[in-house]
Amino acid sequence: MKSIRRLNTNMRITLAHLLLMALEGVFVIAWLLGESSQGGGFLGFSAGRWAVLFANLLAWAVVLLALYKVWTRQTGKLNIWLSDKQNLFWLFFLTAILFAISFPAALGKIPAIRYFTYFGRIQPSLIWLALSSGVILLTLLVVLRQSILRWLRQFFPTDTVVQEQVSLTKPQHFLMMGIAVAYSSLQIISFFQVREAKWLPDSIDYIFPASAYAWNESGLWMHTKPWGAAVLYKIIGTSPVIINLVQTLLSTLAWMALAWVFSLAIHNRWLKAVALALILGFSLAPSIQMWNHIIQSESLSISLMALGLAIWLSLSQKWRWDKFLALIFLFAWWVGTREANVYLGLTIAGILIFVGLFYKRQRFYWALSILLIFFGYLNMQISEAPTIPRWLYPLTNTVLNRILPNEEYLSYFEAEGMPVFPELLTLSGGLAHSGDFAIFNNSAFDEVERWLYKHGKGVYLRFLISHPVYTLTDPWKNIGLLLEPKNLLSYAPSQYKPTQGWLFGALIFPDSLWLVSMLALATLILTLKVKPWRDPRVFWLMLGSLALFFPRFYLVWHGDAAEVGRHAIQASIQLRLTLWLLLLLALDKMVTKKAFNRAVLPNLEEVLEYEGELQEIAGKSEEHKIGVKAFLKKERPSFL
Repeated sequence: MKSIRRLNTNMRITLAHLLLMALEGVFVIAWLLGESSQGGGFLGFSAGRWAVLFANLLAWAVVLLALYKVWTRQTGKLNIWLSDKQNLFWLFFLTAILFAISFPAALGKIPAIRYFTYFGRIQPSLIWLALSSGVILLTLLVVLRQSILRWLRQFFPTDTVVQEQVSLTKPQHFLMMGIAVAYSSLQIISFFQVREAKWLPDSIDYIFPASAYAWNESGLWMHTKPWGAAVLYKIIGTSPVIINLVQTLLSTLAWMALAWVFSLAIHNRWLKAVALALILGFSLAPSIQMWNHIIQSESLSISLMALGLAIWLSLSQKWRWDKFLALIFLFAWWVGTREANVYLGLTIAGILIFVGLFYKRQRFYWALSILLIFFGYLNMQISEAPTIPRWLYPLTNTVLNRILPNEEYLSYFEAEGMPVFPELLTLSGGLAHSGDFAIFNNSAFDEVERWLYKHGKGVYLRFLISHPVYTLTDPWKNIGLLLEPKNLLSYAPSQYKPTQGWLFGALIFPDSLWLVSMLALATLILTLKVKPWRDPRVFWLMLGSLALFFPRFYLVWHGDAAEVGRHAIQASIQLRLTLWLLLLLALDKMVTKKAFNRAVLPNLEEVLEYEGELQEIAGKSEEHKIGVKAFLKKERPSFL
């Protein structure tokens, strides 16, 4: 005990960790010795097992030697090394890497290690390494907590206010409140028109897991469709009336949040009301509103998209931790609502990592990127869990509908090993349900089904890479099917009556591609003219949202040949919405700039007149020009 008391804090902590590591080593060696062998007992061990055993004995001996050195206080250099916080940081990162590798490896989550011949022999060693590095990592996290927080704080904007809010007059307040009340009333009227949400063929894939499985059962999370909507129905119940009500309320709140937060980014008072009315009117378009009355995942996914954008906008205006945590939660749920959202989430993660490389103050979003990658990986693993993986049915749609009718494409797949025979060609141009789901139900197509399951996804990806012209141009050749579907209202309940469809569904949410093109052109021209990127955070967030339209556009087309209009509805919403928001930002910049010029120019004339008088007296024109510039710089708002 006296020897321990003589040790300083660093050495006491080191001694405790070494004792724990030695104890863990005893259990690992006992585990290895206790395993059965063909020859009976440890004398019958194979050479490989003896090598693993001796390696662990050697590691244990090193730990015991270190333990002896610390106990006898023969570690002066180690004590000095541990007293340097820079060295502790390096040790922290090293143990973090070791733990990140050894922990999943010990659980068999790394395929290259899991399928290693001697995995069963080295697993105890991996567990020992994971436990030891994990304990050291936690200890260093506690010891270095203040230093780590100070280091992280440089990347977080904390309570920085990005822009000043423009106060509203009473008439403007009443106008915006009136718009919100009118909007809520129209949504409520739409609910009472329909009352019961409509069932579609896919609805059972959300209702069944919600009603049949408990929260802790895998069936809820790993059914044939993504888990997002099923979890919502698990929470609220599976009554069509309740589903209709909750989806309508969730949509109403999400779009009101987006409209309000975006209006805060507008500087002109009256344009705030216009922005609020336009965004709320946009959400009343049939292409958005009708999904609230259908038992599907579209309504939830659209609402989460709008709410997530609202929180991100609010976060860009003023940093708060609760907003950041809410954004993470919404992203996690949104990724789990539709398959395409998984890949969009990974795209967002990549963009955030790339932006952080150049802008230090944006690196706090790397935490969101890491979580998005984790959410994406988790959901991709879940999609493989059903008896028929989720990707197999859409892939079958694509092969039958687009590959079989084209001789060149068919030859490529045949060369890759896909069985091709006359019976298969009779399904050319069809979908997976053709011939009473012949690919899955008819034994004559068993070879095709097995090939699609084992090789289809990889071959299709290589096909897209090796045919870049087809991959890049085919969605644009069929843009009308994606962004201007003619039969979208056929999904809606028969009782549903679009709210002022001529206004919300034709103009504010322009159905015609010509109107969309005109909106895009107007947005581009005005944006280039007034340069709203000087108020960078909101503008670049909107531009990023617009950029995400393109990967979703390609994912929808190449991901499934069936119901592309329905699958592309979020891409369609994203394109139109962000074009409107960018146009509003540009209009706000233009209107605010004109108002500034009207307010400042009279004062500027007085300054110039005074400058001329002083020039005649002192002849110091250059100094006074600098004075005028300083005046303008002082009076001019930063966003101009």
